Order: sequence, then C-alpha cells, then structure tokens
Amino acid sequence: MHIVTVAEMRELEAEADRHYGLTSHILMSIAGRVAAEIFKEHLPPHQSIVGLEVLFLIGPGNNGGDGLVMAQHLQEAGALITLYYWKEHKMVMYGEAIAPEKVDMELDGAIMDADYIIDALLGTGTSRPLPDSMKDILQQVHMQRELRPALRVVAIDLPTGLNADTGAVDPGTIRADMTITLACPKQGFFFFPGRDFIGKLYVGDIGIPAELESHLHTEMLTSELVRTLVPDRPLNSNKGTFGKVLLFCGSPPYPGSAYLAGSAAGRVGAGLVTLAVTAQMLPIYASTFHEATFVFYPAEDGKSFERSQALIEHLHGYRSLLIGPGLGQSANTREVILQLLEYLRAQPENKRARLVIDADGLNNLSALEHWWTLLPKGTVITPHPGEMSRLCNGLKVSGGDFERLELARQKAKEWQVTLVLKGACTIIAEPDGRTRINWLANPALASAGTGDVLAGMISGFLAQGVIPFDAASASVYLHTLAANRVSEQMGYAGLHASDLLPHIPQAIVQCQREAE
Repeated sequence: MHIVTVAEMRELEAEADRHYGLTSHILMSIAGRVAAEIFKEHLPPHQSIVGLEVLFLIGPGNNGGDGLVMAQHLQEAGALITLYYWKEHKMVMYGEAIAPEKVDMELDGAIMDADYIIDALLGTGTSRPLPDSMKDILQQVHMQRELRPALRVVAIDLPTGLNADTGAVDPGTIRADMTITLACPKQGFFFFPGRDFIGKLYVGDIGIPAELESHLHTEMLTSELVRTLVPDRPLNSNKGTFGKVLLFCGSPPYPGSAYLAGSAAGRVGAGLVTLAVTAQMLPIYASTFHEATFVFYPAEDGKSFERSQALIEHLHGYRSLLIGPGLGQSANTREVILQLLEYLRAQPENKRARLVIDADGLNNLSALEHWWTLLPKGTVITPHPGEMSRLCNGLKVSGGDFERLELARQKAKEWQVTLVLKGACTIIAEPDGRTRINWLANPALASAGTGDVLAGMISGFLAQGVIPFDAASASVYLHTLAANRVSEQMGYAGLHASDLLPHIPQAIVQCQREAE
C-alpha cells in the first residue's frame, strides 16, 4: 500500500481519468460508497445503522462531495442524516431543509444529538489557515465531545486542517476517532502532530488501477505486505535451513542486551543463535538462554586482534552477524569492531554474513570520520534519534516530525545502508530511494531493551535469507504488533523488553491471519 503526497495523489487521479476514464465524478461516487461501507463495517456491536444520528459537516470541494455520497448511502441503510453545508450556511435535517433563520439553533441541537459527526469539510488540497467560521463549528464539536465522550468524529480522507504532506495541524483541527482515507494513506499521517489526530485509520479502495502506482516508492507497512516477507517453513527443513546468527553484544554492565537480541533472533525463526562471550559472562547466559550456543573470546583486557580473531574464526557458515547492543564504547572494543568490518568487507558477497549494527556499535562508529565507508555492502543500521544525531555529527534528529523522512532517505543513499530510523512511526529507507513507514505506534516500546529485541529480529530474518530491506521491514512491523499484544493485557506502561519475546511468534501468526 503506497503512501502519497498531495501532488502524487492528484497525479494518480489525473492519470486514472486520462487513461481509464475514471473522472472525478466517478471517483467521488466510489469514494462515498466505500466510505459508507467502511463506516458500517466498523460500527461497534451494540450500535445499529438503523436510527443512528449522523451529522455531516459538508465543505465546498471534493471532500464535501465524498461526504454527500456517503450520507446518501447511510440514509438508504436507515441512518438519520443531517447535512450542514458550511459555505452556504444551509442545513437539511432528515431530508427537510431548515429555514435560514433557524440554522444556527438547529445546528447546535444536531451537534448535541449526534451519535457520529462526519468531518467532510476540507481535504488534501487545503494548506491555508482555517476560516474562523469553520474553526467555530469544529470547536463546538470538540466541546460537545468533552461533555459526551460517546460522541464519535469520523474524518473523510483526513481531519480538516491537517497538512497531508507534513503532518502539521491548524489550531482549529480536532482529533478524529476514525479516519477513512481514500485510495492511499497520505504522507502527513505518519508525522507529528498529525499522527495524533487520525485515530483509527482505514483505507478505502476507490478503484485506481494498481499499475498507476508503480512509480511510487513509499509504502505503508501492513499485514498484507509483511506476510509476503516472512519466509515459509517447509516440512522437509532442519535448523540449517533457517540459518545461523552470531551476536557480538553484551558486556558486564549490560548483559541483558545479548540475551534479548539473541532470543528475538530465535523467536523469528533463526535456526541457531550463537553468543560471543567471555569466560566471565558465560555463567549468566548459560543459566538463562538454554537454546543458545557460545563462542569464546578474550576479555577486554586482552589484545583487540586476539579478540577479533576469535570471532572471525567462528564466522564461517553464519548468515548474519549483529554488532552493538550492550557492547560499551572502549577503545579496545572499537578496534575489535573495526577489525571485524575489515574482514567482512574482504569476503565475497555470497559468503559474507549479513551485518546489523545497533546501539554501541553505532556509537563506536560515530566517533570516526567517514565511518560509513568501513561498512560492507548490505549493512543494516538501526539508530534511535539520539544515535542518529551522533552519526550525523550532532544534527538534531526528531523522533516524530516530517524532517526525519528526508533525512532517512538522504542518509540511506549517502551511507549506502538499509537505514532503520526508529521513532513512533519508524522509517526504513534504502539507498535506491525505496521507503517504508510503520503506521503502528506504541508508547509501551519506550522502554530499555526494546531496540535490542528489534535488532535481534532483523538478524534472525537475515539468517533465513530475507534481504535486508525486507528483513528490517518485517521486523519493525512485527515488533510493534508484538508490543500491541502485550498492551492489550497490561496497557501502555510497564512493558519490559523481555515481555515481547513470547509474543513475537504470535505476532507472525496474527499477521498471517489478518492478511488472509
């Protein structure tokens, strides 16, 4: 499912008209019908469409036209429909026109009585400030919702006043409980503050042929997409079928990182997980991570060459290598990382372990000039905003605003990596410009160790032969889906990273079922 800018959406509609005869009138009739179907489909079980009080706020453009078609379909289904035409300041209640002098009073009453208010005022084509009269109506709706929490607001295409490209919102914009967007999700939905105003997002197919989207390079992660990225599990397989992961992670101050990442690699289906450990650390892991195997290397007081050689000697046959979580940032550790990178760069691509670098792996690299030139082809890096800032020489990096999209695309190209820029709506960017964005967002993941889990998941998929862009994409989506499963039981506070682990395979099953 492609994500579009306003200009791209206009071009899609123009091409649909030019090549397929799908005029704006035809698209509007489809859009209104589809919006009505989605609305009815997602009514709660205790509500019937028959007798439901629905107030439509109708704007002057195509968004208002979509709303009128939707209203007609809901009326035919038995809903009690009131239409308020903002520009004309006219009102039709249950099919009867209201006298001009009574419109204000009747509108107040309709807002008070409505079960649902449909925001069909302005669509993607508006970026100017909202008129005062429109803001006044939206403020009335907002105040009524404060008094009546059961009142629901549904936005058609997007909430009025939300910038579809950047996610900026007008001061008069109100939050939707549900947004039914048409054809494609809009770019601004994925960035703050706009992300907070969307509510539940549903995408309505209005019949634009898929081939018209072939030039688009930005996708929304969905169960349908991710299901195609997760490898099958043939009956005649063994652990070698699903690859081996080696983790150079963890240190005495941070032993949990290797456990979390290694467990996550196993939970996505890697055939074998191996932790590189010192003699000091072995008892910790051996007593908690029974499925893992171990590679021994000298403690940090040993020579860096001896430490790196101990790892290199065991890399043969491993399909993926994770460097970074919990390693620390000593000069010795940095030398070991550099020697591992030198070895990997010298290997033929078809024999080289796929590399993921996270956390202290990135922090160690950020201290070096032109660090990205040291990476082998196909490397995945997974910075959070703070790590990304250090990689960009102190540039301020947001966790949620629009500028991060262009930054991710630019740096993926410059650094020639698969870049996973973590945040509320994580971005996965490829050097060739392809981009995927995660719609799922869960504040429960704002907890120590959850990034280690994500890095381990990516490594586990790489071990199974999934290409880096797809491994990163599937992991980001399933990571949040697993968190959502935990939150269903315990809310959005108190999640420990280890809580995610048993839910990862369940998230894969859920993804497969949702895609059916």
